Amino acid sequence: MKLSTAVSTIACLAVIGTVTTVSAGPGHEHNPANTISTEIDHPDSFRHFASELPAMRARAAEINTEFGLHVSEIEPGLFFVTDLIYQSAFLVTEDGVVVFDAPPSFGERLRMAIEMSAPGVPITHFILSHKHADHNGGGAFFSDVEGLTVIGAQANAESLEANPLRGVPRPTETFEEQLSLTIGGVPIELATANFHSPDTDVMIYLPEQRFLMAVDTITPGEAPFMNFGATSNLQGYLDSFEIFLSYDFEHFLSGHVSVLGTRQDVETARDYAFDVRDTVGDLWPGFMDRFMANMELTEFQHGNLAYRMTMEQIRDDCAGQIVDRWEGTLSVVDLWAESHCETVVLHSIMH
Repeated sequence: MKLSTAVSTIACLAVIGTVTTVSAGPGHEHNPANTISTEIDHPDSFRHFASELPAMRARAAEINTEFGLHVSEIEPGLFFVTDLIYQSAFLVTEDGVVVFDAPPSFGERLRMAIEMSAPGVPITHFILSHKHADHNGGGAFFSDVEGLTVIGAQANAESLEANPLRGVPRPTETFEEQLSLTIGGVPIELATANFHSPDTDVMIYLPEQRFLMAVDTITPGEAPFMNFGATSNLQGYLDSFEIFLSYDFEHFLSGHVSVLGTRQDVETARDYAFDVRDTVGDLWPGFMDRFMANMELTEFQHGNLAYRMTMEQIRDDCAGQIVDRWEGTLSVVDLWAESHCETVVLHSIMH
């Protein structure tokens, strides 16, 4: 059902609803939906969520520096860095160091990691995966690097010019859709996409290292973060998997959690996302029947309430199926499946 059909139906039924006013009565208290309780014995207690899978825990990186970061050389000259929540990377070349993102949670310590791994080597380039401050607000700690070249997509540069974000460096060099460059003899390929940011995203690919970086996409070993990584473009998110898998890569840096991903992680995340999409699709033909049943249940007095009830029913049916199928494969499915199903429900209404 299209949004226009649903809205017109609600509008007509809302007119009927003007005959009688429905009141919750004195003493009514709002009961917030989808709220996790910190009380151990509460029906919605945090205690009721599944623990992370042992296979996921076994892959987790560990802090291995005195300054609270994990730093590992995943290919000669290519270093992976995480504080176990955010991720970035840097490349040591003959001409200098290339930095790929600097989260504010460890921007200053990222400078320490570079100095520890490549003492005395100058930092020459900073490449932005996108403009969001949670992944590049640590760029402020590189503002004193003389002659630093900051590379970003033109759309991100324009957005930052109009709405600067604290700590995020403004690009000194931009590109529209693709950019191939060689720094210190190492080829780097950049290409724009639309899987997360409302402006644009940048995929960072190092063919010799078989390294692909696409931030705010998947979380290796886990179900994606809420609303599929809080994407602003669900169709773009779903389409991105074909683009990612067209690259020849072994390492996949997605920006979150401590695990550096693999090609298999991307394939598993694709299968999960497509399963959510298809599950909602299978439930969708029954939307209007559910809606009319809920209108009758609410005595045709509250079209918006009936509409929300219908959306939640499809969301919950979807989430139940997804958790059953995926809880043994990906961690935290029971934590985020509802949001994934709801995202697809909303997308289905509007498309």
